[in-house]
Amino acid sequence: MNPIRLPWLRRAAACMLCASLALPAQATENGVDNIGPGTDGFFVLPLNVDQLPAHMFAFNLYYNHYQTRKLDISSLGGKVPQVKITSDAIIPRLDYLSPLRLFGGRLGGYVAQPYMRQQVAMFGQHSQRESQGDVTLAPIILWDMGPDLTLGAALEITLPTGDYEATRMANTSNNFYTYKPLVSMTWLPSERSELSVKATYSFNEENHDTDYRSGQLFHFDYSASYRVTDNLRLGGNGYYLKQTTDDKQFGRTVAFMGEDVDDGVRGQVFAIGPALHYTFLEYASIEARWAKEFAVRNRPEGEMLWIKLNLPFSL
Repeated sequence: MNPIRLPWLRRAAACMLCASLALPAQATENGVDNIGPGTDGFFVLPLNVDQLPAHMFAFNLYYNHYQTRKLDISSLGGKVPQVKITSDAIIPRLDYLSPLRLFGGRLGGYVAQPYMRQQVAMFGQHSQRESQGDVTLAPIILWDMGPDLTLGAALEITLPTGDYEATRMANTSNNFYTYKPLVSMTWLPSERSELSVKATYSFNEENHDTDYRSGQLFHFDYSASYRVTDNLRLGGNGYYLKQTTDDKQFGRTVAFMGEDVDDGVRGQVFAIGPALHYTFLEYASIEARWAKEFAVRNRPEGEMLWIKLNLPFSL
């Protein structure tokens, strides 16, 4: 489940390019995505799904912080200097699991609405925006495969409900719809160990203010933990993202500086770092996860912090 987007990541690169290369203002999106990499960590899905109450809810509250001083534009030959990008987001999300069954699993859904503050500084210019972001909603099916394994499938839909201006560096919306089919899994390989993964594939609609369509993206989050005490787990987490198709504008592949070969400004990033998970009040939990980005192409290269509070309840 992935409720968060960080639209400033790619837009910051685009605005820098406009300032330094005098590109047209509209040709600036360069792979903007509606993915919040690393959103999901330990226990991305509940276990013993068929044993849960008929109407099961979970209130999740996320905090995300991202900061970078590095911006890779591989299409132009390397890192960009004099860049600082900072983002903070608070995201409440409500999950629901119904007694209805579909394809052998239990049917549910979730909705998330982020509130975001984006700050972008480069070449002596600064832009900041603080407002609600784009809402994400999804139906989901969970399959109980035994006490140690749960599988899930969902279709996330991101709606452009946040604040956006095409000429502004910092925005809290991407200004386009995204459809993300996803699969996820939580598995206990042993009595003390846990493994969770989630994989998505994004199909982006066109930003009608710029006639720009960002490329399709494959992405997955991963985490592994070991139970140190009855309440505390320690482990690692991270994410991988790879753009699989070119960015297009006015129906043509995007390229920089009149290059003979269109590059499509395809992005990628891999991240890894430590994490912890603490259970309290029997079923509630809080987790903190940090990750450092590597192998970056056509994206910012920074550090990501996630904190998540999970409060399950039934009616």
